[in-house]
Amino acid sequence: MEALREVSRALTLALRQLADRRLLAILLLALAIATVVTGPFLLVFAVLLGLLELILPDRLTLPLLGHIGFLGMFTDGLFSKTAWLFWTYLISPLAVAVVGALLDPIVAAVEARHFPNLPPVRRRGFGATVGYAVRFLFLLLGISLTAWIIAWLTAVPAAAVFVLASGYLIAREYFETVAIRRSPEPEAKRAFHANLPAFWLTGCLLALTLSVPLANFIAPIVGVAAFTHLFHGLPRTQAD
Repeated sequence: MEALREVSRALTLALRQLADRRLLAILLLALAIATVVTGPFLLVFAVLLGLLELILPDRLTLPLLGHIGFLGMFTDGLFSKTAWLFWTYLISPLAVAVVGALLDPIVAAVEARHFPNLPPVRRRGFGATVGYAVRFLFLLLGISLTAWIIAWLTAVPAAAVFVLASGYLIAREYFETVAIRRSPEPEAKRAFHANLPAFWLTGCLLALTLSVPLANFIAPIVGVAAFTHLFHGLPRTQAD
């Protein structure tokens, strides 16, 4: 119960700070980057599905079989039926990775408001920041692909696999990246594993929102802020 209260408190404080101009600027920057990167792909995606919807018939007449009229359930509204796949399994990993690359200013904004007078931290260089974002992106894309493979091979829904696996990855990457700004990396890893249930729950709650347009850009910012609160809320033997 104590862990749940800490998670609830961290998420509440993070949500309350969304109006912070520094966080709003990061949200707008993340949206701009995602638009530039995925805009052409989304346009091609929409055009192709629109053409398929126009070309594919609602029904077919086949020799011996006669009329097959159930095709409309697949061809009608093809774009709207598949757009959520684009948002969940491509835009969501990109949003999480972009916000991960902007993690330092998010943590700095939270610490400035809630934890003033902290000593300076060692910031990542540009190369390390880009490398982190690219690594995080490919890990999440790998999880998306794995979720679909498992869904095809078993009765487990792809969404459940995606949420559980993404929740763990988001929790691990965000917490450890926040923590190593102020703690040695081995200490950060030990603190993560010592508090795994609460952190994984937080990651899963964030992953649940990743299929919702716009919310999948807000959720990672809330997540970074929440894990900042969770890190500073740890006993000093774990946080240091």
